[in-house]
Amino acid sequence: GAGIPVVTVRLRAATPDDAERIVQFWQASGASMSHGDSVERVRLAIAHPASLLVVAEGDAEMIGTLLGTFDGWRGNMYRLVVHPSRRREGIGRQLVKRVERFFSEQGAERITVLIEADRPWAVEFWNAVGYPRDLRIVRHVGTMTNLEGAGELGS
Repeated sequence: GAGIPVVTVRLRAATPDDAERIVQFWQASGASMSHGDSVERVRLAIAHPASLLVVAEGDAEMIGTLLGTFDGWRGNMYRLVVHPSRRREGIGRQLVKRVERFFSEQGAERITVLIEADRPWAVEFWNAVGYPRDLRIVRHVGTMTNLEGAGELGS
């Protein structure tokens, strides 16, 4: 038979110089973006010693990303994005394995993944790679601008 073509995928740690390309890649790949997903925020994440932003490249083009952060308690994964034309080739799995290795080096024993509820393919992927949904948890979110002054007495 013809077999599956061998695809060379190179994984590497992102550098601050990649930040602009990464944000453009996320936008072009249909990732939902918020105001916090700026080039500057991506640079901060790349530079932080407790995070690893992995880039997957095929030839010279960016085809995937995954951000892993360790908070001293557990690992957290964000922004698994694979270019739409390159999905279902195992690139996401390779990215996950690389970030899991980073977490192991950091001493993390548990890993949390944030997934948008309206993306059933993402839920399926994470289930398939060993991250079942935790129905006991509901996420609450605040931003620093919304929280300023919220907890002060007498306000």
